[in-house]
Amino acid sequence: MSRTAAVEKELIKAILQGDYPAGSQLETERELAVMYQIGRPAIREVLQRLSHGGWLSLRKGQRAVVNDYWYEGNSTTIVDIIEYFDEVPDAFVLYFLEMRVALTPHYVKNALKLHQPKVIGLLSEIDELPDTAQAFASYDWKIQKGLARLSGNPLFSLVLNSFDSAYEKIAIKYFESAFRRRASLGYYKELMDAALRGDYGQAEELARAEMEKSHALWRDELSPHEKIGVRFSFADMQ
Repeated sequence: MSRTAAVEKELIKAILQGDYPAGSQLETERELAVMYQIGRPAIREVLQRLSHGGWLSLRKGQRAVVNDYWYEGNSTTIVDIIEYFDEVPDAFVLYFLEMRVALTPHYVKNALKLHQPKVIGLLSEIDELPDTAQAFASYDWKIQKGLARLSGNPLFSLVLNSFDSAYEKIAIKYFESAFRRRASLGYYKELMDAALRGDYGQAEELARAEMEKSHALWRDELSPHEKIGVRFSFADMQ
């Protein structure tokens, strides 16, 4: 890892741990260069990258301001958050599942409506799916990305692509439960039945019901502290 990449990760870590709350300012470029023992051009590069990642706002001649990354971040922020943790926080998984409730029914419906044979092909592997968290995680991601790609709306694919480096951690965590694997297998089979009939309306409803169920299953396992509000502090998890 290069020195600039290491400094970038250190600053992200400091923000996630609450050392720099939203709205606060970082030290000056000169002070940061001294702190991390690298040159000011390198510090400037790090700050630019953090700005592009949604972590900071930069203004010429002023110190960098820390963003509220949940509301001012972007897809790069998602990846940075996931890569920081060895184990994905439960609440982050809940947020991801809630997002899928909103998106998945639409691209499932459109994919089947536009490309029935290809959707059937995507779903044809369910009978040989090993009963492991890793196998289910890989299969589910393949299905989600394939259906999004077939939906005719490239924005669905762009949103999912932002989770490429993070999804396996999230999905393996979710599919560690044998109960969740059985529930998902039943969903895949019902979706296949709807695909064989070309019933895209039913496929949409199945997807919506499954995504809502997945979200509810995970939400019900969270602690009362994690269920409070729509945000949580990473600093509390250290």
